Amino acid sequence: MKDTRKIIAVFIFCLVLFVSFGFFSQAANNQSPAGERFNCYTILVGKEASADGSVLVAHNEDDYGQLIVNVRKMAPRNYGQTVKINLGEGAVYQTGGQINGFLWIEATGQEFADSFVNDYDVVITSDSCASKEDREDLTAGGIGYMLRRIMAEKARSAREAVLLAGQLVETYGYRGSGRTYSIADRNEAWMLAVIKGRHWLARRVPDGEVAIIPNFYTIRDIRLDDPKNYLGSADIIDYAIKNGWYDEKKDGPFDFKKAFSRPSSREPVFDGNTLRMWRGLSLLSGQKWEINGDYPFSFKPASKVTPQSLMAILRDHYEGTEYDATSLYQQGSPNKTKFRTICTATTINSFVAVLNGQKPEPISVLVWLAFGKPDTTAYLPVYYGVDSLPPGAGAGSTYHDYEQLYQQHFDPVDIRAAQDSLLSTKVRQYESLVEANYGQRIETVRQKFLPVEKEYLQTTPEFEAKFSLLVKKDKKSAQKLLNDYETAIFSRIMGLYDRLLKENK
Repeated sequence: MKDTRKIIAVFIFCLVLFVSFGFFSQAANNQSPAGERFNCYTILVGKEASADGSVLVAHNEDDYGQLIVNVRKMAPRNYGQTVKINLGEGAVYQTGGQINGFLWIEATGQEFADSFVNDYDVVITSDSCASKEDREDLTAGGIGYMLRRIMAEKARSAREAVLLAGQLVETYGYRGSGRTYSIADRNEAWMLAVIKGRHWLARRVPDGEVAIIPNFYTIRDIRLDDPKNYLGSADIIDYAIKNGWYDEKKDGPFDFKKAFSRPSSREPVFDGNTLRMWRGLSLLSGQKWEINGDYPFSFKPASKVTPQSLMAILRDHYEGTEYDATSLYQQGSPNKTKFRTICTATTINSFVAVLNGQKPEPISVLVWLAFGKPDTTAYLPVYYGVDSLPPGAGAGSTYHDYEQLYQQHFDPVDIRAAQDSLLSTKVRQYESLVEANYGQRIETVRQKFLPVEKEYLQTTPEFEAKFSLLVKKDKKSAQKLLNDYETAIFSRIMGLYDRLLKENK
């Protein structure tokens, strides 16, 4: 018995030593496992930089855990004269009772992972950005999760969403380390950088340019005397000076990124962000960039940007470069290598939102949505104007009730009960098969899914032309055409997954 106890004691000691060594090794290299999992990626395209005059928003969402990608379209609601919104940690925000309807791309249980498109064609998504600020300056727990939801529920333009978010941050304090929200409508696109506490800065993407954000701040200069292009806390520079993060004599002109970004001790190729920034810049600008280069906030693309070109970037693993760690899938999955890729193991959904004010309102916003990692599934066309999403898109109520929606999101019992019927579940199941033998199974993806995506990319102009003619004559029939179109898309892709999963049992 004593020998057994000794063996157990030695085993536990070794286990603790092993885990501790792993933890401290990660800490020494500034590699937070949780931080790595939240490395999202966004590209914003001004309307003059796109091929058809649309504002484009492309995004990969990265998260971890047993979450569910749940997509639903919430109906608008009028609560009355005022409504009190619980911000999650004790703070309460009171506002007018009219709530916009919105498309909700939800990652259940996550505080900073949801994306939205609302009735006024405002798109909101975000990327975590670690800031230097480590002190709390919050009112009643501050604001976190509800910041983006309130923007979606209340704003009628991207600029209005930025100003509303800034007001909320200054009033309650932001409880995350830092984040950049990408906010766009049919006319303009903005990046809104928030810092833990009560400070923020936003910059508009020039109409003829493209802006990329991995997971560090990318806003550089600041000109609050130009409110058409810059908005932010009036004392943002003074705040940096007060904290010792900026010295004009030593640092020269103020640089928001340098002043507020938390520094990394890792080499650029291993910091999780630099390579992803470098790759997007290289592909879209057509220029060569140094890994240790000084990257711009925005740039002119080499050619007009299309949804297809953005999809290709969101699927990218540095193929054809020296950072292709699997030699074109000969050595395992490209989603799990020593380099953080744009599409990666923790990418849970991906989309390209196309915002075009020249099209009739029911089809003025088209979201090309992938219900999982984009390299192993197809982007599906989802028009915001559809009356309701087809079966398989999501579960849970589409009636706006603050308490119920908060409960469903953070304790998604009802959604879990329905998850076997969701497209995102089938996508994740098939992803697991692909990851187990990537080099071989990625060919099946290319044969089965990419032709479907290509077909929709080629035929949506024809569908939109047909819809545009019909809606002028008969709005009811045009709406039915749109609803039936979306239902057919989901039915087809669900059937394809069911067949493939059955064949691989």
